[in-house]
Amino acid sequence: MRQSAFTVVTPVLPGADAALSGLLRRIGDDVVRDTRLGLAGFDRLHYASFSVVPAADDGHSLVFEGNVDGTPAAFLERLLATSAPGVDEVYRHCAGYPPVDGGGAGAALRYLRGHDVGASAFHVAWPGHTVDLVRREDRLRRFIQDLLDRPDQRHLREADAATVHRAVVEAVRGEPALGWALREEPLPFGVRRPWTVITLLAAPLVAGAVTVAAAAAGTGPHRRAARLALAALGTVTAGAAVELRRAERADDRRERDRPTDWQTVYAAWSRNLDQFQHREDTKGQNHLSSVATIKPGLLRQLTLRAVLTAVRLVAALSPARGQLGGIRSIHFARWAITRDRRHLLFLSNFDGSWESYLGDFIDLAAVGLTAVWTNTDNAVGFPRTEWLVRLGARDEARFKAFARYGMVPTLLWYSAYPDLSVANIANNRAIRTGLLRPGDGDGPQAWLRRL
Repeated sequence: MRQSAFTVVTPVLPGADAALSGLLRRIGDDVVRDTRLGLAGFDRLHYASFSVVPAADDGHSLVFEGNVDGTPAAFLERLLATSAPGVDEVYRHCAGYPPVDGGGAGAALRYLRGHDVGASAFHVAWPGHTVDLVRREDRLRRFIQDLLDRPDQRHLREADAATVHRAVVEAVRGEPALGWALREEPLPFGVRRPWTVITLLAAPLVAGAVTVAAAAAGTGPHRRAARLALAALGTVTAGAAVELRRAERADDRRERDRPTDWQTVYAAWSRNLDQFQHREDTKGQNHLSSVATIKPGLLRQLTLRAVLTAVRLVAALSPARGQLGGIRSIHFARWAITRDRRHLLFLSNFDGSWESYLGDFIDLAAVGLTAVWTNTDNAVGFPRTEWLVRLGARDEARFKAFARYGMVPTLLWYSAYPDLSVANIANNRAIRTGLLRPGDGDGPQAWLRRL
């Protein structure tokens, strides 16, 4: 089943942000046992969060984001069907919301879907892995570990790996609730055959480029048209590069004219850092919500959208699953541009601490980070950048200050499997597939080490 994301951004009524934040914080303090929204009862919900973010004209917006199996529409419809009073309690603080108890679920669903800005770029660590499958594979691992720890199975601890593997397979086969583990689990075609998808998508582009280049170099009837097309492409590319450097130099001038240096701005802001840290590092996973202002001008809008499209394609087509740009701690992440095209949201669910997460980004994905966020700004300011990808996030101190300043408190955060890392999920998957295909040679031994 396909995973998808929704990012519902709604305007908060003037003066209602404090009451709304307090309500969401109270629900978030015990989100697993909460019955108002009952997020823990949705078996297709991987992650969800609520944040109140700054909006235009000193207002605020409520951001409700989630990562689900299936479509956002199906999840939101079920949410309204089962938790309407809780949804009404939250969204009565938002402008234009039609409460379910007043006009029915249909109007409320149209409101939520109408304010869903989706994701301009979206990363899923394990596409096709549903919440149910993640949980079942974890239960399978624990069943096998408990089996091997039992006193009556002491003889297996002295047996060779192949014997242990056969005994485990028989034990799983004899457990009716685990019969699924010995069947192939269907995964999306793009996950099973990524290079086939890449080839099918790239072939027309390569063929077109070769055709145009050959026509331009030849003497046929299309020579003139091909050369004009290549010249136009070169002119547009060169013009965009010139305009980009002009915009970057304008950023440099604004930086020199800043009335207060960024260190002073960040030091003053960081006195309130505890409002962000009260939910950080309480589990093995963390959540990050951030908002940045998109720099003015058509060039920045087009550049940002082009970069996010490239990120989306890389995330969707990369044959290396379980990582984004070499970072192996991100479960789900998305960038989303608000409807007014003035703000860029970044929402991520990841393993480990905020410091290590940002450190991995800088060490492994500085080029992508810079290409995205150099088109945005806040009071700290993004580090000086050249040619879209040079410098930028490699200025670690300022980039971390920029990222921290852009964070907004996650008031409510739900994870369907808070104790499992990206690596844990991969390991559990390998244990299950190893029941069917342990491999030859040291295959059973390698499989056994995963336990």
